[in-house]
Amino acid sequence: MQDKMVSIILPVYNAQRFLSLCLDSILRQSYKEWELIAVDDGSIDDSLEILETYAGKDHRIHVISKKNEGVSVARNVALEKVQGEYVYFVDADDVVMPEALAILVNAMETRDATFVKSDFLPIDEEGKQVFVNKKQVIRRRYDGKLMGAETFYHKILMKEYFLWTCLFRRDIIEKNQIRFIPHCRLMEDAAFMVDYLQYSDRNVYKDACVYGYRKYYGTVSDVDKSYKDDLMLILSHIKSETNFIAGNFVNAFMADIVKNVNSKYGNSIERKEYRILEYLNKARIFCLYKIYK
Repeated sequence: MQDKMVSIILPVYNAQRFLSLCLDSILRQSYKEWELIAVDDGSIDDSLEILETYAGKDHRIHVISKKNEGVSVARNVALEKVQGEYVYFVDADDVVMPEALAILVNAMETRDATFVKSDFLPIDEEGKQVFVNKKQVIRRRYDGKLMGAETFYHKILMKEYFLWTCLFRRDIIEKNQIRFIPHCRLMEDAAFMVDYLQYSDRNVYKDACVYGYRKYYGTVSDVDKSYKDDLMLILSHIKSETNFIAGNFVNAFMADIVKNVNSKYGNSIERKEYRILEYLNKARIFCLYKIYK
């Protein structure tokens, strides 16, 4: 059987420091059937020049240059261009392990899965491991098992919404028009993943480290900013969705967002947002009643 193509999406913004290392790791993949959609999001350093240099050497690399609008818009732009059966996301300051795509695609194919998640190695600026990924040890018992969305959310994701440990099916993304919330900078990956899980019923965890996640001062997770507006964007997005009856995990995710906002920003969240969960539960029960009546 011919290998299926993987579309790799790489948003880039002022990433010249680690970009070449990231691109080299993609070129070293043992799985060769891939395309890279790299979106330069208005960088003012040499990122675009680096991307164009690599694209000139490998026809599988495609570069899009646009004004700066944030990582969510950049990923959405790339999603409109992908051609592969599978979609994989990479961040420009990280590295992809050489067997990553082969491991993820094999798990997807052998289990006829709709979603595959693997694990990562936390590394520093020099590429050295910085701590033990304890959640991988917990997840290990589920290696290779097929799971429904509800079990997968609680037993495998465990509030780790890292896109780059996962392989997605393009047909599910396109059929349900799953996209990132524009201009959302925090937990935009979580919202995308929860949206996707609502349409994914054959989910698999593969016990392997497919990705090197670089932790260093200056990354988004290390910068102290106010992300209240971003969290509220996620709440508003999910509140507007009509497919939440797919599972209680959506309500659990909503509860996590509300808790996150409240813990970081005190009483500033409006009272009506706390009533979202109650509304969702009542609506879900009503819909299920209508379906099975």
